[in-house]
Amino acid sequence: MVLNTDTFEIRAADGEELLIHIGIDTVKLNGNFFKSCVKQEQPVKKDNLNRENV
Repeated sequence: MVLNTDTFEIRAADGEELLIHIGIDTVKLNGNFFKSCVKQEQPVKKDNLNRENV
């Protein structure tokens, strides 16, 4: 689940969830400098790119 450009959630097949936040003071960056490389609810595998610095 993509929450915004610097926060996202990973949900395992067994239902376990992990919330990940990237960076410090990213709210001040107003969503700039990060690009999501996946769509919400898109399955991902190990080594898939999910965020990119722009």
